[in-house]
Amino acid sequence: MAAASNDTTAAVKPGGGRPSGGGFVQYLREVRAELKKAEWPTREQLIKLTQVVLTLIFLVAVYCGLLDSLLGLVTNRLFGRQ
Repeated sequence: MAAASNDTTAAVKPGGGRPSGGGFVQYLREVRAELKKAEWPTREQLIKLTQVVLTLIFLVAVYCGLLDSLLGLVTNRLFGRQ
């Protein structure tokens, strides 16, 4: 029985098998087009959200520092160091 030739794979191109389409320049054009579609925050939103992030980073740093000091005291007392 003869099998039907139903080859759906693309032929490998000499350039390493990558699909043609303009290469890197085309990629940069598409990236630019997608970035134009994005909705960017206003300056006020950006400042407010940056303040929130920096405040949270500070609070987490203080928490980690206090926890480290507390655990250091506990382990020093547990092992009899001064």
